[in-house]
Amino acid sequence: MLPPQATPFLLTVAISTLIGIGLRDYYEQEGKRDTFGTVRTFIFLGLLGHMLYRIPVIGAYAFLVGMVVVGPFLLVYYNNKISQQKSPGLIGVLIALLTYSVGPVVIHEPHWYLVAFAITILFVLHSKGRIRQFTDRLETGEVVTACKFLAIAGVILPLIPAVAPTEGWAGRLFSVLPVGPHQIWMAVVVTTAISYFGYVLQTYLYPKKGLLLTGLIGGLYSSTMTVLVVSKKTRSHPHQAREAAAAIMLSTPTMYLRILFLVAAFMPMGAVRLLLPFLLLSGLSGAYAWWLRRGTAGVIEPEAVAGVEVKERNPLELNAALLFALMFVTVSLVTKLVLLRFHELGLRMLSFLVGASDIVPFIVSVLQGNLGIGSNQILQAIVIATASNNVMKTAYVFAFGHRQTARHTAIGMAGIVVLSFLYAALAL
Repeated sequence: MLPPQATPFLLTVAISTLIGIGLRDYYEQEGKRDTFGTVRTFIFLGLLGHMLYRIPVIGAYAFLVGMVVVGPFLLVYYNNKISQQKSPGLIGVLIALLTYSVGPVVIHEPHWYLVAFAITILFVLHSKGRIRQFTDRLETGEVVTACKFLAIAGVILPLIPAVAPTEGWAGRLFSVLPVGPHQIWMAVVVTTAISYFGYVLQTYLYPKKGLLLTGLIGGLYSSTMTVLVVSKKTRSHPHQAREAAAAIMLSTPTMYLRILFLVAAFMPMGAVRLLLPFLLLSGLSGAYAWWLRRGTAGVIEPEAVAGVEVKERNPLELNAALLFALMFVTVSLVTKLVLLRFHELGLRMLSFLVGASDIVPFIVSVLQGNLGIGSNQILQAIVIATASNNVMKTAYVFAFGHRQTARHTAIGMAGIVVLSFLYAALAL
């Protein structure tokens, strides 16, 4: 067994070596010759910080003094670099300081933290082109919107009271609603965050993509919108009808994944119960899409497959968030009234009817609302709503897409819908 001092020492040497090699490779790729140090320099920097920090009693102060001593050497290098190359880049200096700090970090923090630290340095160092492309596509307005969302989730949400007011007009309003103010805002935060993940994938990572990738990623943001976009494309590209049907079927697994995330956020045990049936439905949908895609081999020429761009509103825009909050409150109130009047039969009918539009507000309302129904009824309503939504998406393909796409989609969706209704009726 190694002595306790050995592991931090060896990790310091290993991480410093990796950082030095990574920086050397970066300089070689950039064609830079006059660089700061070699791999050995970074090993010595890491060892210096580690050994100074290990000095008994005064280790922390010795480490700071060492940084003060190393600093002027880095300043001389940087001044010489600017005067000779006219380049103000700080990468060499910053990575040198980060390597010097490895020693204390490896002593106090878990080893996974240091490994993540090194991987982050190497990834950022060698992702110059990708980061530049991403930031070039990033609009300033969306950065501001994301900052607003962080304020809404991290500042406003904790300030909203968990207990609804009981006096005044607000008290009268919340006495009727089955949800409180904190539940309403939590629903907005969770649903928009999940939608934003799909939005970022679509807009920035894969802005122009083929039909199959559109279907696969689009389900995370809005499977209904994805179906409409793909269906309309087949009007002008009938040779892609079969592949479009495969893309539509691929939006189903990611839709189920999105619903599972929502259920897990508000009802973890419910997500566990839905995991197997949703995985089965997703697997069947994916298998059917794969079969459809195989049938396109040798039919669709590569140059005929154009990129698809799904343009949607940023779900973190304040207007979109407030609109969802209004929809959520309205659906919650309607669900409560239907339950009071028609009981469980009314809830099942409502679950089927909401499939014609966005089912997320309804799903969140039955998960969040104090409706007085059991977990079986909640999960049954969710399954029926997803099945109904698949029915409506098939109808949208018939209305806006090519007939061949509609026929292929109807065959695949029929099996998914029948199995969903059978599971809701017999297992819940």
